[in-house]
Amino acid sequence: MKFIKHISLILIFLFISKINIGQILSPNAEISVITCAPGNELYSTFGHSAIRIKDPVHRIDKVYNYGTFNFETPGFYMKFIRGKLDYMLNVEPYRYFVMSYIQEKRAIKEQVLNLSDTQKSAIYKALEINAMPENMYYRYDFLKDNCSTRILKIINNAIQDSLILPRELSGRKKTYREMLMPYLENDNWERFGINLALGLPVDNTVNIEESAFLPDYLYIIFENSEIITSKGAKPVVKQENNLYLPTGKKIIEISSYTPSRISWILLILVLLFTIIELKYRKYYLLLDKTLFFIFGFIGLNIMFLWFGTDHSSVINNQNIIWASPFYFIAAFLLKSENKKYLKIFFFLSLIITVIGFITDLFIIPLFDKAVLPLELILIIRTSLICLKK
Repeated sequence: MKFIKHISLILIFLFISKINIGQILSPNAEISVITCAPGNELYSTFGHSAIRIKDPVHRIDKVYNYGTFNFETPGFYMKFIRGKLDYMLNVEPYRYFVMSYIQEKRAIKEQVLNLSDTQKSAIYKALEINAMPENMYYRYDFLKDNCSTRILKIINNAIQDSLILPRELSGRKKTYREMLMPYLENDNWERFGINLALGLPVDNTVNIEESAFLPDYLYIIFENSEIITSKGAKPVVKQENNLYLPTGKKIIEISSYTPSRISWILLILVLLFTIIELKYRKYYLLLDKTLFFIFGFIGLNIMFLWFGTDHSSVINNQNIIWASPFYFIAAFLLKSENKKYLKIFFFLSLIITVIGFITDLFIIPLFDKAVLPLELILIIRTSLICLKK
């Protein structure tokens, strides 16, 4: 009896699912793209996008959210760090979705799309298929496959060749890094850490479709796009609504202990110790051991992100030039009298760091000012080791 009961429940569930997928929206239905402002947490720094389906005839008002994940996933934190965590499409009532962002005092705006009944039904069907248990999970990629890129893709696929995107959004094409930096201008340490972790892929120029990786840019794309119809072109967005605007000014606390200031203070201290060493013929071994341990530890983390994770944005990281993981080993091998092979290593490191310093200063714009004094520290200390007899 239990077996028959279970089979019956499964059949009912499948029957209901088929009804939903095959359901045609009424002419009064609206499909809109919701854009949420950035939040205070790291994961919400760049904002969020979702799709809203509203049909008063069929009493539908729900949000399709591609930006969720399950904290109960086995090995959640390790999968998250290694870029192996599957995100999922979550469907929830509109009122619950909006309330969660109102509680965080994050502005919410809506773009009602100017779609035909056929296009609305096509998008709704595609979303319902995506929301099925066997389709709801996907491998998240910060640059290429996230909550906002999924929205552009599903709308573009549903209305096929009718969607005409703008040729450009500004006078000059930007890189991923340039697009990210304005969101980090009030958090120096977060900006420094992200710049430290990101590799060369974020320095590629971005086309229109790729710029949709940021919710705000997806908003601008739809704002400037058109749909081709038998009667000519029409705007993609029919109406824009401010669903929630926080009252009062957002208080931003900016720490005076920025990475750049700390790096320059550290450089000054290293210079003072170096002058004392040269004047009194001393050698502060512990200073070098500490410095190279720190630089090496940073390098090991960069190597782990590069080769030990699936994050596409952290490969080919140029920071490895000055933050070599080999410094970590060298820190334990350093002595007052260093062997020949260790001096050769530091001599080669000196040449590489000088080349990197000149490149950062004159050829490629430095992504973070805090790196410059760190490179100078390495040049000073490796030079001293190489000059020692």
